[in-house]
Amino acid sequence: MKKIVISCLFLGISAAVLALYVWPYFYQIKHYALEELIGLTCDELGERHEEVIFAYHDAAIRHFNRTGAFPDDLGLPQANDLPYVILMEQFIQDNDLEGFNLSKPHSLSTSGPEYEFFAEITRICAASPSLDALQAVDQAAQNLNLTD
Repeated sequence: MKKIVISCLFLGISAAVLALYVWPYFYQIKHYALEELIGLTCDELGERHEEVIFAYHDAAIRHFNRTGAFPDDLGLPQANDLPYVILMEQFIQDNDLEGFNLSKPHSLSTSGPEYEFFAEITRICAASPSLDALQAVDQAAQNLNLTD
């Protein structure tokens, strides 16, 4: 009986220590690096994109629950944190495309070349979810006559 009590106590303490260790990392927002996005299909890229957006929304709701007010950015990720935009930025840099400015926070407004490029990429990905995401970016650039 004593061994069972000691085992249960040890198990409970181990679970508590694990929970305390994992707790700070549970609510961290995952930010993807370019290397993690290369080779993904449009469908997989879309899942990562949604994951980032929902993580920011959830963080804003948690902030509201703690403080009673939403954060200043209302739970919106920076454009540069979005997986589609990360691939788009890399393509713009690799091909020395001019006229794009993705350096400002939330720079994907509803007008301008950034928005048109982003919209074309997502249109292509929606039509062909199994297409490699980088191929979709390249095809979007060709459709918009951004590259030769």
